Amino acid sequence: MSELDSALGEGDFAVFNDTINVGFIRIKAMFHGIAYLDFHLLSGMADKEVQSVLSWLSEHYDIGKYYLQLLPHEQLELDCLTRLGFTEEARLRDQLFVEGTYCDLIMMGSEDKRV
Repeated sequence: MSELDSALGEGDFAVFNDTINVGFIRIKAMFHGIAYLDFHLLSGMADKEVQSVLSWLSEHYDIGKYYLQLLPHEQLELDCLTRLGFTEEARLRDQLFVEGTYCDLIMMGSEDKRV
């Protein structure tokens, strides 16, 4: 088993650009056509690869709506999701205490294709 395989759990997807790992997507929960995901990018230009994973999930699990929670300093992820058509649907002010300060929690959502 490779180091990457041992780090990934069930419901985890590594996002590759050719042979370079550019990020990770983890399914936190799925129900009624909605998926809640964790998302981490290692490269700023992974739009095509992230879209491929989301398209695969939509086809195989009948997902029509995605939600992701991010911190404001996760700019690579926020920019990528915005380019893919996600919008900020909620911002919980001072929600998390991270590294000695309170941070907002941003809820990004995709277009709802269930309707």
